[in-house]
Amino acid sequence: MSKDIGSKTRQGVLWTVLFDSFEFVLNFASSIILARLLFPEDFGLMSIASIAIQFARRLANFGFSTVLVQLKEVKDEHYDTVYIMNLALMALVCAALFFGAPFYADFFNNDKLNLILRIIAFDFLLKAFASVPTSILRRYMNFRLLGMSQTIGKAATIFSTVALAIAGAGVWSLVFGTLIGSFAQRTAVIHFARRYTPWRPGLRFRWWAMKEAFAFGAWVYAGAYVNFAVKKIDFFLVGKFLGAVQLGFYERAFQIMSLPRHELVHKINSVLFSGFSRIQDDDQRVVKGLLRVVTYLSIISYPLMIWLFFVSPSLIRVVYGEKWVSTVYPLQVMCLSGLLDSFTLLFQPVLRAKGLIGHNTRRDFMYLIVLGTLVYVCLPWGIDGVAWGVVAASVISLGLMLQVTMRKLPLTLGGFLKAQQSAMIYGLIQIGTLLLLQTLSKPYFSDDSIPMLIAVSALSLVSVLGAHLLLRFKDVDEIFFEFLDEGFKFARKLPVLGRLGFLQKKMRASKTPKPPKAPKIPKAPEVDESVE
Repeated sequence: MSKDIGSKTRQGVLWTVLFDSFEFVLNFASSIILARLLFPEDFGLMSIASIAIQFARRLANFGFSTVLVQLKEVKDEHYDTVYIMNLALMALVCAALFFGAPFYADFFNNDKLNLILRIIAFDFLLKAFASVPTSILRRYMNFRLLGMSQTIGKAATIFSTVALAIAGAGVWSLVFGTLIGSFAQRTAVIHFARRYTPWRPGLRFRWWAMKEAFAFGAWVYAGAYVNFAVKKIDFFLVGKFLGAVQLGFYERAFQIMSLPRHELVHKINSVLFSGFSRIQDDDQRVVKGLLRVVTYLSIISYPLMIWLFFVSPSLIRVVYGEKWVSTVYPLQVMCLSGLLDSFTLLFQPVLRAKGLIGHNTRRDFMYLIVLGTLVYVCLPWGIDGVAWGVVAASVISLGLMLQVTMRKLPLTLGGFLKAQQSAMIYGLIQIGTLLLLQTLSKPYFSDDSIPMLIAVSALSLVSVLGAHLLLRFKDVDEIFFEFLDEGFKFARKLPVLGRLGFLQKKMRASKTPKPPKAPKIPKAPEVDESVE
């Protein structure tokens, strides 16, 4: 990638990681507090409601906002046309969810779902006003302001939800916390976009702009439904056939597993989509950038998922409490699917940036059939069996995504695996170290104790760092120094860190032009005196 796009992408990743790290801490802390205050039935009920909510979001997501990022040239008429269409769609979806809530509640035989859905329906009106401002920030790769708005919304959601849960609101703390956080985020993103661009909403609806948006958005629209079904088919089947309590256990295991994946991949994908869209005509550079990101992700995902697998028994019992012990085994099983899905998701921004959204949608539809079949077949074995069905489907999903990408881009399976080679070796060393710990620690403490939680966490870090110090793979070193250099530039933009002395010295050193080298003066030829 060009230096400008590459630098902006790395800066976008750093801003995203900064805000997501803060959100991760908030999410993790709040999940522990809410797990203590609420019950599995509360989370299960909200999970059932979220199926309808996310389905309604797909009704309104016609891909119009996404096309504002993907198009090479965007005019004010594009912004206005998309803004008007989003308002109309969101209003229709809000009405459909509001009046359809009683039928959905009757299907699951739970009257609470009716009021939950009717309250959350108004969130779609808030989203309509913020969709175009969000696309503007993504198009111009201003992920600092975008991440700031998302963090404001997440913080508002968490603090309000915890406060309501402490007050004894039960499942309603999750409902109103979601609305409060959404309002805070939408308000922030509109404010930031107004500071960043002179565009203001207008009534300039243009058919030619709608046609350009529709050509790309139709596949995004279809893909949104398929993607929604992929994400919720297991929740739907578990809730329908195993009940809300078992769904609460399954949802907790799935959320703990997917929390690192969500924070690492889903949000960074918006950065990658913006970056790949700028170089979409150069396949070689796209593949090179993709493999670089695969290496980045593998260095983080492998040790993180291995740690989560070994720490699950102690993490659940010590942190979440005895009542959540049923989540341990499915959580350990789904760690493998979390690792595989992280790489699968990386291909999506590439295909979207290349305009190959139709190929991705067809692949997702095939995966939906496989996933639904495997989950249904595994239901007799409870949520433990469902977890194994999800893992098997994840293997097939990654294979399908690789097949689609390799047909359209100069990507090879060998190149994809080679990009993960260093992380795989470090991961094997980490696994061996933790297995040895489990064997040697049996006479002293159990797998679900506090000492095991501390030991697994400490040895995971030591084994990975020690393996790198011994082996020093070149690609890992390059990534480290590459992001270290970008990190110094990034840190100078933060008000507090920018005043630190060593950063100021580095900034002055980077701005000071190096003196030109003196030209080499050729030596005079030596005279052979013997000739004279």
